[in-house]
Amino acid sequence: MKFNWGYLFGMALQTVPEPRKVAREIQALQFERGVLWQALALLLVGTTFLGVIASILFPVDPEAFGPLFADPIMTGIAQASIAVLSVFGVYWIGRMVGGTGTFDQALLTIIWLHFVLWIVELGVIFLGVFAPGIALLLWVMGMVLTFWILSHFIAEMHGFNNAGMVFVGIILTLFAVAVIFSIFLAMIGIGVPTDTGEF
Repeated sequence: MKFNWGYLFGMALQTVPEPRKVAREIQALQFERGVLWQALALLLVGTTFLGVIASILFPVDPEAFGPLFADPIMTGIAQASIAVLSVFGVYWIGRMVGGTGTFDQALLTIIWLHFVLWIVELGVIFLGVFAPGIALLLWVMGMVLTFWILSHFIAEMHGFNNAGMVFVGIILTLFAVAVIFSIFLAMIGIGVPTDTGEF
């Protein structure tokens, strides 16, 4: 595999029609684990940098979207936390249901996912200046692409035949995490504020 921008961009495009073929090539890479963590950290820093640029070009109202999404640094920290947890989740949960993938393959999967999404975010910011409607469409496509890549890459690394069932597993896992997180927030007294004032 070549490590130049043109080749990597072509591979990112190829991920859409041939995700499992690209997964085999990406997951066959041999690097020390420390190098992989550094690559993920670099991508996350790059994503946060794009978030800062986006916040300057398209300011977000904290009252409408909450302080987390209004602050690109806090959003970056949240994304980094999710990325790290995703690496362990892809590996552990896959193994629990009979998968054969390795931890480094899980790490490579999340790295490639963030690389592709970084390219998408570049496009969203660029189009947001000239064609906001197309930028919104590209953003939605990026969300869909997240599940497309994860489903096929996880299926490939763990030796699963049906990427559709992997997708269902991802959705169920996200639902379970959301429920547990909501319960945790309720236990520590954090909830959605409710306006009880009278008119």
